Amino acid sequence: MLNKDNLYPLYIQVKRKIIEEINNGSYTDGSRLPSETELCDKYEVSRITIRRSLQDLVDSGYLVRKQGKGTFVKTGKIERSLIAADGYSEYMKKVGEKPERKIIKETLKPCSSLIAKRLSVPKGSDILELGRIMYFKGVPFGYEISSYPVNLFSDLETEINDQMSMHELFEKKYGMTIKRSYKIINVLLADDTLAQYLNCHVSDPIYQVDKTGFNQYNTPVYHSWLYYDVNRVSFVIDT
Repeated sequence: MLNKDNLYPLYIQVKRKIIEEINNGSYTDGSRLPSETELCDKYEVSRITIRRSLQDLVDSGYLVRKQGKGTFVKTGKIERSLIAADGYSEYMKKVGEKPERKIIKETLKPCSSLIAKRLSVPKGSDILELGRIMYFKGVPFGYEISSYPVNLFSDLETEINDQMSMHELFEKKYGMTIKRSYKIINVLLADDTLAQYLNCHVSDPIYQVDKTGFNQYNTPVYHSWLYYDVNRVSFVIDT
């Protein structure tokens, strides 16, 4: 049952219930959802509420509408390894998908105390900060804010575009191979900016990954804040 005294509107509560059922296997990949009338009866809400919930789920990439057939579950969760050092491009190629990104910001700036600690450089050292949205099958699933020390990567800003794999660029231009990464995972609630970039709602739970990449000499060469919708991504440890 839904809680009509809840701070969240009914359509968001319905949306979250459906996502929960997708995640627990009640609705499997490719399966057809009940009709709007059946969903109205199930959740005891109006057809307008159900339609808004379903449209949100279509826009977020959970569902797909097929004319004359109904509404179907579109894709399962993306699985990301906790111990692999690969980047987004390498992962997408591994699963047979084309990497798709959108650069949101690109700024030269002095680094903060935390980033300086992660990269083992003096506070205030120049870094290139890059913000990018990552997509899976046309749907945003992650947002990253990465910091690259200017002293290691001269003219990096001239090489970057939406299609560029940073790991490939490191190897081809700078002779660096990313051999390992150190990750810290937290869960936080989406603010207005993350909700916009990840196509979710404010206060939805989000994974925050604090990641530092190390080269073949075990030197930290970049840092990333990665943000993922918990309903779109699962983390896997394969030992």
